[in-house]
Amino acid sequence: MATERTGQITDYSNQDTEFSVENVSLDDPKSKYSPNFSKWNGYYRVIPELRAVINKMASWTFGRGIKGTKENLEKLNKIKGHGKDSPRTVLKNLWKTALICGDSFAHIIRDEKGNITNLKPLNPEKITIIANEFGIIIGYKHKDRKKIYDPEEIFHLSYERTADEIHGISFLESLEDLIISRNEALEDLRILYHRNIKPIQFFEVATSDKSKLNLIEGTINEAYKKSENVVIPEGIVKEIKKSSTPHYGTLDSLNYIKFLVRQFVTSCGIPEVIMGWGAETTEASSKIIYLAFQQEIEDMQIYNEEMIKNQLDIEIELEFPASIEESLKQDQKKDKGQIKELNTNPVKDG
Repeated sequence: MATERTGQITDYSNQDTEFSVENVSLDDPKSKYSPNFSKWNGYYRVIPELRAVINKMASWTFGRGIKGTKENLEKLNKIKGHGKDSPRTVLKNLWKTALICGDSFAHIIRDEKGNITNLKPLNPEKITIIANEFGIIIGYKHKDRKKIYDPEEIFHLSYERTADEIHGISFLESLEDLIISRNEALEDLRILYHRNIKPIQFFEVATSDKSKLNLIEGTINEAYKKSENVVIPEGIVKEIKKSSTPHYGTLDSLNYIKFLVRQFVTSCGIPEVIMGWGAETTEASSKIIYLAFQQEIEDMQIYNEEMIKNQLDIEIELEFPASIEESLKQDQKKDKGQIKELNTNPVKDG
């Protein structure tokens, strides 16, 4: 006789988790810290999409220039960086560096009266941030110069510093896996296309003599490079076998790479319309996306303005490159007018 069983509810406690994120503890604020600039700068120099995104963010932050009172602009205009810079290029450079590795530093150079005469960007990898037992920054050590600068001597920007850490976070940190996946896919695709045009060929030859084998291989390889014909005595080469990929036997690598690039740009928080894409985006949705991006850029501008005020005692205002708020207001007025017209002139069925 069959036994009747009632349904049991499981809590899935015996199921394995396929994906997990490791816990990330904060750095001890009492410890010293040096940014790993060379690592993140390597990504910035090599990955074109990444470079474009960071350059866009820095350009939009300092896009249309700097406004301020005559007194503040006179103070600011003394900044020449390495001698050929302008205040805007120096500050933009520092913000871009902070995005790349989390922190940027510049030596504040003053005259005998304490007035700022220049702001000289420093290599972040050469700087060690020093904090006391309470997590307050008390100095910056320059590795090459073997000098410890006072906090007032260094202009310091940090990107997305969290909790009580004394340093920022690289903009690239959470994107690293996507960057690696993209590079791996590109390398695989490069090999795939290369092998389709120049497949690996196996030549079965009627000799086992190593010197003759090397001679034949060298002759074939050289001819292959130059796309030339090869004349070989009869009976030397028996058969040529090609290593090829069967038709429909591969994944669509190109679409996968496009997906990774799109995922990367989305993860960066940069709208496609800003990057010059957005073919599938309507005008209305583009405006809303642009407006959301505007808030992020304005937040970066406010941060830079505050740091310049707090650390350099120079009060400035960074202009937003191009706001669409007025355009949105005009659209709203038009929409209200159309709705009002529909309400006052209802269409009745005949």
